[in-house]
Amino acid sequence: MVVNKIRLPFIALAVVMSLLLAACGSSGKNSASPSPEASKLPATRTVVDDLKREVVIPTSPKRIVAGEFAQELLALGVTPIGSGENGFKVVFTEAQMKGVERIGDPPSPEKILELKPDLVIASTVFLDIYKTQMENIAKIAPVYYISFDQDPINDIFSKVADLVGKQQEARDWIASYNKETTAAREQVKTALGNQTVSIFRVEKGRLRIYLNRNFAGYMLNTGLQVKAPDAVAAEIAKNKNGSAIAISMEQLPQFAGDHLFLIVRGEGADKTAYDEIAQSAFWKNLPAVKNGNVHLLDTDKYYGSDVVTIRETMKEAVRMLTGK
Repeated sequence: MVVNKIRLPFIALAVVMSLLLAACGSSGKNSASPSPEASKLPATRTVVDDLKREVVIPTSPKRIVAGEFAQELLALGVTPIGSGENGFKVVFTEAQMKGVERIGDPPSPEKILELKPDLVIASTVFLDIYKTQMENIAKIAPVYYISFDQDPINDIFSKVADLVGKQQEARDWIASYNKETTAAREQVKTALGNQTVSIFRVEKGRLRIYLNRNFAGYMLNTGLQVKAPDAVAAEIAKNKNGSAIAISMEQLPQFAGDHLFLIVRGEGADKTAYDEIAQSAFWKNLPAVKNGNVHLLDTDKYYGSDVVTIRETMKEAVRMLTGK
């Protein structure tokens, strides 16, 4: 029939148009709403550590062994599965370190293999003193090396945060720390005026002045920004991340501040060495000794140069220096 001959082309055209519209609609939907798989982050990424090595690490590491820097992880809300011995020496985080496995000193590749980490964080010192062990550990998991020769908060802490995807947490922590530090500096400046402060350690056969890093040096000189004796300030100027220098007894008056922070163990050979120094004319004639401004520090408490120790010991130092 004529009618049927006319209708068939229209029906065929309608079918084709429907298919085209369906295809376009399907294509538009896929481009606007990608599949869950397409929106996932890559499993790994490449970073550059402080040895200038490119290291492929998990984008979201879950099982981290901290040869060092366990406290930085804890400050970010991340608990490592294993830690080097220094991580267990920080008194402020003892409770948080319960359940964390010890990897030994030197670090044990066998122990780390047992822990099955997806990332190992270590100081560059590890590769110098534990070369064979670290080469074996690198076969188990990617190793990211961080140097101590940099600012412990703005550099080291920020790098650890980037490794574990906690950049915002680090920024928040640093902002809070900076606020506390600004207030603490004002308190100390008001109390001391132009008086100087230095920190040293007595050990058997060795007397060391601490500069701007571990054993509270960073906390005093960068955090509180106390005025250092000229001799100490000159040494810090040579290396702002320097740890300590050894001095002789004859040099003590030159390096001693109006306030002295003193680190010495309460027993053993170190205590004997301190008792001998305390009887010397060099010691008795120091202004800090004459004025009762010698502040004895708990060696274990002031051991670390991590961000937690820096922040907590700063609070105690303020109380010592201001008498409040």
